[in-house]
Amino acid sequence: MQKVANSSEIDSILTCELIEKAYEYKVDTFGIADLELLSEYQTYPKDLLENYSRGISIGLKVPDEVLEWLPESRPIYAKHYVMINDRLDFIAYQITKFLESKNYKALPIPASKPLKELKWRSFLSHRAIARCAGVGWIGKSLNLITKEYGPRIRFASILTDAPLETGAPLENKCGECQKCVDKCIVGALNNVIFKEYPKNRETSLDIDKCVSKLQEFSKDPDVGVMVCGICLKVCPWGKTKK
Repeated sequence: MQKVANSSEIDSILTCELIEKAYEYKVDTFGIADLELLSEYQTYPKDLLENYSRGISIGLKVPDEVLEWLPESRPIYAKHYVMINDRLDFIAYQITKFLESKNYKALPIPASKPLKELKWRSFLSHRAIARCAGVGWIGKSLNLITKEYGPRIRFASILTDAPLETGAPLENKCGECQKCVDKCIVGALNNVIFKEYPKNRETSLDIDKCVSKLQEFSKDPDVGVMVCGICLKVCPWGKTKK
Protein backbone atom coordinates (compact mmCIF):
# COMPACT_ATOMS: atom_id res chain seq x y z
CA MET A 1 0.00 0.00 0.00
CA GLN A 2 1.32 3.42 -0.90
CA LYS A 3 2.08 5.60 2.12
CA VAL A 4 2.29 9.32 2.73
CA ALA A 5 5.71 9.59 4.35
CA ASN A 6 5.08 12.53 6.66
CA SER A 7 2.73 15.41 7.34
CA SER A 8 4.79 17.78 5.20
CA GLU A 9 3.59 15.86 2.13
CA ILE A 10 -0.07 16.58 2.90
CA ASP A 11 -1.60 18.95 0.36
CA SER A 12 -4.10 21.05 2.30
CA ILE A 13 -4.98 23.20 -0.70
CA LEU A 14 -5.81 20.16 -2.83
CA THR A 15 -7.87 18.76 0.04
CA CYS A 16 -9.92 21.95 0.26
CA GLU A 17 -10.40 22.02 -3.51
CA LEU A 18 -11.60 18.43 -3.42
CA ILE A 19 -14.07 19.11 -0.63
CA GLU A 20 -15.46 22.09 -2.55
CA LYS A 21 -15.75 19.95 -5.68
CA ALA A 22 -17.69 17.24 -3.83
CA TYR A 23 -20.12 19.69 -2.25
CA GLU A 24 -20.71 21.34 -5.62
CA TYR A 25 -22.44 18.06 -6.44
CA LYS A 26 -24.55 18.26 -3.25
CA VAL A 27 -23.14 15.26 -1.38
CA ASP A 28 -24.61 14.82 2.09
CA THR A 29 -21.50 13.26 3.64
CA PHE A 30 -17.84 13.45 2.71
CA GLY A 31 -14.68 12.10 4.29
CA ILE A 32 -11.14 10.98 3.52
CA ALA A 33 -9.66 7.81 5.03
CA ASP A 34 -6.06 6.76 5.54
CA LEU A 35 -6.01 3.38 3.79
CA GLU A 36 -3.36 2.07 6.18
CA LEU A 37 -6.27 1.58 8.60
CA LEU A 38 -7.76 -0.89 6.11
CA SER A 39 -4.62 -2.88 5.33
CA GLU A 40 -5.99 -6.07 6.93
CA TYR A 41 -9.46 -5.94 5.38
CA GLN A 42 -10.71 -8.06 2.52
CA THR A 43 -10.72 -6.49 -0.95
CA TYR A 44 -11.09 -7.83 -4.46
CA PRO A 45 -8.57 -8.26 -5.84
CA LYS A 46 -6.47 -8.76 -2.70
CA ASP A 47 -3.95 -6.10 -3.69
CA LEU A 48 -6.59 -3.51 -4.66
CA LEU A 49 -5.29 -0.91 -2.18
CA GLU A 50 -1.62 -1.38 -3.04
CA ASN A 51 -1.21 1.69 -5.25
CA TYR A 52 -3.32 4.07 -3.17
CA SER A 53 -2.93 5.88 0.14
CA ARG A 54 -6.36 7.48 0.54
CA GLY A 55 -9.99 6.45 0.28
CA ILE A 56 -12.54 9.20 -0.40
CA SER A 57 -16.05 8.54 0.90
CA ILE A 58 -19.08 10.30 -0.57
CA GLY A 59 -22.65 9.80 0.60
CA LEU A 60 -26.19 10.72 -0.41
CA LYS A 61 -29.19 10.52 1.90
CA VAL A 62 -32.30 8.44 1.26
CA PRO A 63 -35.40 10.65 1.78
CA ASP A 64 -36.92 10.10 5.23
CA GLU A 65 -40.47 9.47 4.09
CA VAL A 66 -39.36 6.84 1.58
CA LEU A 67 -38.17 4.78 4.54
CA GLU A 68 -40.90 5.75 7.00
CA TRP A 69 -43.56 4.17 4.76
CA LEU A 70 -41.79 0.80 4.54
CA PRO A 71 -42.69 -1.94 3.84
CA GLU A 72 -45.49 -0.52 1.66
CA SER A 73 -43.08 1.95 0.03
CA ARG A 74 -40.54 -0.70 -0.99
CA PRO A 75 -41.12 -0.09 -4.74
CA ILE A 76 -40.48 3.62 -4.13
CA TYR A 77 -37.38 2.80 -2.07
CA ALA A 78 -36.13 0.54 -4.87
CA LYS A 79 -36.43 3.40 -7.36
CA HIS A 80 -34.54 5.80 -5.09
CA TYR A 81 -31.93 3.13 -4.33
CA VAL A 82 -31.07 2.84 -8.03
CA MET A 83 -31.27 6.59 -8.64
CA ILE A 84 -29.02 7.45 -5.68
CA ASN A 85 -26.47 4.80 -6.65
CA ASP A 86 -26.34 6.19 -10.19
CA ARG A 87 -25.88 9.71 -8.86
CA LEU A 88 -23.08 8.58 -6.53
CA ASP A 89 -21.31 6.88 -9.43
CA PHE A 90 -21.58 10.09 -11.46
CA ILE A 91 -20.12 12.19 -8.63
CA ALA A 92 -17.33 9.64 -8.07
CA TYR A 93 -16.51 9.88 -11.78
CA GLN A 94 -16.34 13.69 -11.60
CA ILE A 95 -14.04 13.53 -8.56
CA THR A 96 -11.87 11.00 -10.39
CA LYS A 97 -11.58 13.35 -13.38
CA PHE A 98 -10.63 16.19 -11.02
CA LEU A 99 -7.86 14.15 -9.37
CA GLU A 100 -6.56 12.92 -12.72
CA SER A 101 -6.39 16.54 -13.89
CA LYS A 102 -3.99 17.08 -10.96
CA ASN A 103 -1.89 14.10 -12.15
CA TYR A 104 -2.96 11.69 -9.41
CA LYS A 105 -4.29 8.18 -9.72
CA ALA A 106 -7.96 7.72 -8.87
CA LEU A 107 -10.18 4.64 -9.01
CA PRO A 108 -13.95 5.11 -8.52
CA ILE A 109 -15.64 2.11 -6.89
CA PRO A 110 -19.34 1.71 -7.84
CA ALA A 111 -21.90 2.47 -5.16
CA SER A 112 -23.45 -0.97 -5.43
CA LYS A 113 -21.70 -3.89 -7.08
CA PRO A 114 -21.96 -7.00 -4.88
CA LEU A 115 -20.19 -9.98 -6.40
CA LYS A 116 -21.99 -13.29 -6.04
CA GLU A 117 -18.77 -15.32 -6.06
CA LEU A 118 -17.58 -13.30 -3.05
CA LYS A 119 -20.78 -14.13 -1.15
CA TRP A 120 -22.27 -10.72 -1.94
CA ARG A 121 -19.22 -8.70 -0.98
CA SER A 122 -18.04 -5.98 -3.31
CA PHE A 123 -14.56 -4.86 -4.35
CA LEU A 124 -14.23 -3.21 -0.96
CA SER A 125 -16.46 -1.97 1.84
CA HIS A 126 -17.71 1.59 1.35
CA ARG A 127 -18.82 1.54 4.99
CA ALA A 128 -15.33 0.62 6.20
CA ILE A 129 -13.84 3.54 4.27
CA ALA A 130 -16.52 5.91 5.60
CA ARG A 131 -15.82 4.73 9.16
CA CYS A 132 -12.07 5.28 8.81
CA ALA A 133 -12.79 8.72 7.34
CA GLY A 134 -14.76 9.75 10.43
CA VAL A 135 -18.14 9.90 8.70
CA GLY A 136 -19.77 7.60 11.25
CA TRP A 137 -19.52 4.27 13.05
CA ILE A 138 -20.54 0.70 12.26
CA GLY A 139 -23.88 -0.23 13.81
CA LYS A 140 -25.19 -3.62 14.87
CA SER A 141 -26.88 -3.86 11.47
CA LEU A 142 -23.44 -3.41 9.83
CA ASN A 143 -24.73 -0.16 8.37
CA LEU A 144 -22.63 2.99 8.69
CA ILE A 145 -24.38 5.21 11.25
CA THR A 146 -23.93 8.98 11.01
CA LYS A 147 -24.89 11.43 13.74
CA GLU A 148 -27.04 13.55 11.43
CA TYR A 149 -28.64 10.99 9.13
CA GLY A 150 -28.27 7.70 10.98
CA PRO A 151 -27.92 4.80 8.49
CA ARG A 152 -30.06 6.48 5.81
CA ILE A 153 -27.08 7.07 3.52
CA ARG A 154 -25.82 5.37 0.37
CA PHE A 155 -22.06 5.50 -0.27
CA ALA A 156 -19.48 5.34 -3.03
CA SER A 157 -15.69 5.54 -2.75
CA ILE A 158 -12.71 6.73 -4.74
CA LEU A 159 -9.22 5.33 -4.15
CA THR A 160 -6.35 7.72 -4.84
CA ASP A 161 -2.65 8.35 -4.27
CA ALA A 162 -3.24 12.07 -3.72
CA PRO A 163 -1.68 13.28 -0.41
CA LEU A 164 -4.94 14.41 1.18
CA GLU A 165 -5.76 15.27 4.79
CA THR A 166 -7.68 12.49 6.52
CA GLY A 167 -10.40 12.20 9.12
CA ALA A 168 -10.36 10.01 12.22
CA PRO A 169 -12.73 7.17 13.17
CA LEU A 170 -15.57 7.98 15.57
CA GLU A 171 -16.52 6.16 18.75
CA ASN A 172 -19.39 3.68 18.40
CA LYS A 173 -22.55 5.19 19.89
CA CYS A 174 -25.06 2.33 19.53
CA GLY A 175 -24.79 1.40 23.22
CA GLU A 176 -27.57 -0.89 24.44
CA CYS A 177 -29.92 -0.06 21.56
CA GLN A 178 -30.90 -3.10 19.52
CA LYS A 179 -33.89 -1.90 17.52
CA CYS A 180 -32.37 -3.08 14.24
CA VAL A 181 -31.77 -6.51 15.79
CA ASP A 182 -35.31 -6.78 17.15
CA LYS A 183 -37.03 -5.57 13.97
CA CYS A 184 -35.03 -7.56 11.39
CA ILE A 185 -37.75 -9.50 9.57
CA VAL A 186 -35.61 -12.64 9.20
CA GLY A 187 -33.69 -12.44 12.49
CA ALA A 188 -30.35 -12.12 10.68
CA LEU A 189 -28.62 -9.82 13.21
CA ASN A 190 -26.72 -11.07 16.27
CA ASN A 191 -26.63 -7.94 18.50
CA VAL A 192 -22.86 -7.51 18.25
CA ILE A 193 -21.33 -4.08 18.90
CA PHE A 194 -18.19 -3.04 17.03
CA LYS A 195 -15.30 -0.74 17.73
CA GLU A 196 -14.00 -1.16 14.17
CA TYR A 197 -15.43 -2.55 10.95
CA PRO A 198 -15.60 -6.34 11.49
CA LYS A 199 -13.10 -8.39 9.52
CA ASN A 200 -15.64 -11.22 9.60
CA ARG A 201 -19.18 -9.94 9.11
CA GLU A 202 -20.65 -13.37 9.88
CA THR A 203 -20.08 -12.66 13.58
CA SER A 204 -22.87 -10.07 13.31
CA LEU A 205 -24.93 -11.06 10.28
CA ASP A 206 -26.40 -14.28 8.92
CA ILE A 207 -25.80 -13.28 5.31
CA ASP A 208 -27.70 -16.26 3.90
CA LYS A 209 -30.90 -15.26 5.71
CA CYS A 210 -30.49 -11.64 4.64
CA VAL A 211 -29.71 -12.32 0.98
CA SER A 212 -32.47 -14.92 0.68
CA LYS A 213 -35.06 -12.33 1.73
CA LEU A 214 -33.53 -9.66 -0.52
CA GLN A 215 -33.70 -12.02 -3.48
CA GLU A 216 -37.33 -12.71 -2.65
CA PHE A 217 -38.10 -8.98 -2.68
CA SER A 218 -36.20 -8.50 -5.96
CA LYS A 219 -38.54 -10.95 -7.72
CA ASP A 220 -41.42 -8.57 -7.16
CA PRO A 221 -41.76 -6.78 -10.53
CA ASP A 222 -42.58 -3.55 -8.70
CA VAL A 223 -39.26 -3.75 -6.79
CA GLY A 224 -36.76 -5.46 -9.09
CA VAL A 225 -33.65 -4.96 -6.93
CA MET A 226 -32.34 -6.45 -3.68
CA VAL A 227 -33.57 -3.96 -1.09
CA CYS A 228 -35.30 -4.23 2.29
CA GLY A 229 -34.63 -1.08 4.37
CA ILE A 230 -36.25 -2.05 7.68
CA CYS A 231 -33.01 -1.66 9.67
CA LEU A 232 -32.60 1.81 8.15
CA LYS A 233 -36.15 2.77 9.10
CA VAL A 234 -36.04 1.71 12.75
CA CYS A 235 -32.63 3.14 13.74
CA PRO A 236 -33.20 6.08 16.13
CA TRP A 237 -30.10 7.91 14.88
CA GLY A 238 -31.02 10.50 12.29
CA LYS A 239 -34.76 10.01 12.61
CA THR A 240 -36.73 13.12 11.74
CA LYS A 241 -38.41 14.50 14.85
CA LYS A 242 -42.13 14.92 14.27
